[in-house]
Amino acid sequence: MSDEILAAFAAESAEIVDGLEEQIRELGNGSREALDALFRLVHTLKGSASIVGLARLESFAHAWESRLGRMRSGAACYTSACAGALLSCRDAVARLIEGARPSIGADETEEGGLGPGEVAVLAALDAAMALSAGAAEPARAAEPAGASPAEAAPGKADSTESAGHPIPAVEPGAEHAAEPLAERAPASAGREAPQGEHRGRAFDGGYARVANQKLELILSGASELAQSISELGREIRELGDSRLLDRVQVLHSHASQLYRNILETRTVPFGEVAERYRRAVADIARESGKALRFELVGADTEIDKALADRLAEPLLHMVRNAADHGVEKPEVRLAAGKKREGVVALKARRESGALVVRVEDDGRGVEPEAIRRRAKEAGLGDLGIDVDGLDDEGLLALLFRPGFSLSGSVTKWSGRGVGLDAVERNVRAFRGSVHLETRPGRGFAAEIRLPLALSLVEGFTARAGETSLLVPFEAVRSCVAFDDDGLASSPYRNVPVLSKVLPSIDLGILYGECAVKAQRIIAVVESGGVEAGLVLDEVGEALSAAVRPIDRRFADSPGVAGVAALGDGSLVLVLDPAELIRLALAR
Repeated sequence: MSDEILAAFAAESAEIVDGLEEQIRELGNGSREALDALFRLVHTLKGSASIVGLARLESFAHAWESRLGRMRSGAACYTSACAGALLSCRDAVARLIEGARPSIGADETEEGGLGPGEVAVLAALDAAMALSAGAAEPARAAEPAGASPAEAAPGKADSTESAGHPIPAVEPGAEHAAEPLAERAPASAGREAPQGEHRGRAFDGGYARVANQKLELILSGASELAQSISELGREIRELGDSRLLDRVQVLHSHASQLYRNILETRTVPFGEVAERYRRAVADIARESGKALRFELVGADTEIDKALADRLAEPLLHMVRNAADHGVEKPEVRLAAGKKREGVVALKARRESGALVVRVEDDGRGVEPEAIRRRAKEAGLGDLGIDVDGLDDEGLLALLFRPGFSLSGSVTKWSGRGVGLDAVERNVRAFRGSVHLETRPGRGFAAEIRLPLALSLVEGFTARAGETSLLVPFEAVRSCVAFDDDGLASSPYRNVPVLSKVLPSIDLGILYGECAVKAQRIIAVVESGGVEAGLVLDEVGEALSAAVRPIDRRFADSPGVAGVAALGDGSLVLVLDPAELIRLALAR
């Protein structure tokens, strides 16, 4: 296990433990969304523990997840009696993480059995859930408060939970598990003193956790410093002072190098994000009896760490779905005329100012009609969805609905209804998109496209109406001047360019400016072998700038990857040519 993966797990698990307590507090305030968020955090923790080989933590997370699943389904009701028990589960997770870290450093794995402490807190939660169910669930309340074989060994299906065995009474020291949330919470915050001590010893190999906000401020300051010096150099050039200009250019070189060095602290090779999933595929292959091969393409693609962190959970869902649901067992593949070994591929590339990540397999694919049948069984027609009228693309979009699944069984890796909806939610938080493709009988693919937030983009400034823009060089093929009659009322139109007609977008009209010049400029941009035109009023200077996340003022602006600050402090919109091309072709 590499140091990078271990450091990522250390940071991720610390954030999850904090998130668990926060969501338990919100749940105590009556938030249904908090229950869903708590379930997802435990689900993510289980997957991360599996990746780094913490079988005991994985088993506990699986057992806790099963009980939260009962709450979500209504089989057990949440009341204040559960609050202390849930916080005890959170404390058990923190102890398991801290206790396991020295062994992780030696690249060792744990035994998967639950210890008496974990059994005790699960018993307390079972007891609280039984009390909360009351008369509404008499049969469940009469069950022994035990950890079933399925929960102790997460590889087995959850359907065996009701056949649990008695477990020991709550240990001394665990009596607080049923205390009210308001009384229990302060103690939990102060009792985990060993965390920082263990974390420093176990993960001191040159890594430091720094808040993303701090890095953003430092990077932004370095970018503005370099750009301000560049502006100063331009003014000195106009004055004709060559000696002073030489000194400013040296200063600008140092500032630019500082910026690049800081930028590198925010970027990692895609391979560091993706390599952890090789083990996930290997685990599924070993335990399911499938022959699987994991392929990684684009390992050297540099991505922002913030994007890497947000991609971790979506990629885990997609890789697991591909290996667990997508690829068939060897005998099925051979009968279908395929190779015995199935392939799960993870690919990354940069394209037109965006990061594109694709997970694909050569398995059974998805039959659109199977989605239609499942949608009818799930009663989606009663929710106003015209299931019969949906085309294949519309049917695939149903896979993003929370809780919607084609899986007929719950396994260790999938089937709980936590999947593509979580993927889409995480991706949309970064103004990204997810596209699904299926070839029934031949394979399935999910492609994520994300704007390159906080990355260095080289391009040229431009103006459309009164809107200032930055157009990335990598997407531009040519710029051509043309005479515009000014009669267009829609931003979408066809423009003759160099003996061909291109679908184009008038950015002046798109961003709310109707007054245009007679002499216009069209920038021909390309993405994935497809071209379109961007109609502009002026083209300015070339520059490099750091792309920041979208400001609220521009949140609804289509075709924008982010914003960048110029030397004078003004902001420009950084265009996403690939999205603009899709918009042009769609109209």
